[in-house]
Amino acid sequence: MFDQTRVNKIIRSLIISDFCLFFALGLLSPIFAVFILQNIENKIAVIGYAVSCYWITRVIMVIPLSRLMDKLKGEFDEYSFMVIGTFLISLIPLFYIVSSQPWHIYLLQIANGLANSIAVPAWRILFTNHIDRKIVGFEWSLEDVGVGIATALSAAIGALVADKFGFNILFVAVSFFGIIGALILLTLNKSKKSILGELINGKSDKAPLKIDTLK
Repeated sequence: MFDQTRVNKIIRSLIISDFCLFFALGLLSPIFAVFILQNIENKIAVIGYAVSCYWITRVIMVIPLSRLMDKLKGEFDEYSFMVIGTFLISLIPLFYIVSSQPWHIYLLQIANGLANSIAVPAWRILFTNHIDRKIVGFEWSLEDVGVGIATALSAAIGALVADKFGFNILFVAVSFFGIIGALILLTLNKSKKSILGELINGKSDKAPLKIDTLK
């Protein structure tokens, strides 16, 4: 899928990790409403409130967290936020297994909104900083294609798993694939001369794109 002579190591790792994470989330997203109606409360309003809890939290938290990352020097803060946020996103589905009340879902959706506010801006900052100048469109299109393929595959698979094995198994599968995505990010820290070292020192195998030079 990747031409290693063209796409640098950091971008490859970010795209592969995102593929795993979106595959995980896609297993549940299309049928999450069915889970609420069948296992929590048979009221459509609960679904709407749950979605609102997620987005309100994300909208409130994403700007201050992004500003914090902008102010801190180096990229170790973005890397840390990205890894921590991705692990949180991956672990939250396990708590749906023991959920029985609407407020459980609301609380988990708030936590999910916070986790995404931590992980998503950090991922985007690193992707933007280390994208290859000459193939910006190509690398963003790889990300887009990867997310699309992951979501398309997992939507069908998730429905089959829930139908045959139940939602508890599905939640475990969601967390499993999400954690794989997070572990891929940890491979950036294999050694002192690893990609993480390059991130901390503001270096990479390709010169970072400077947004403020674009006109």
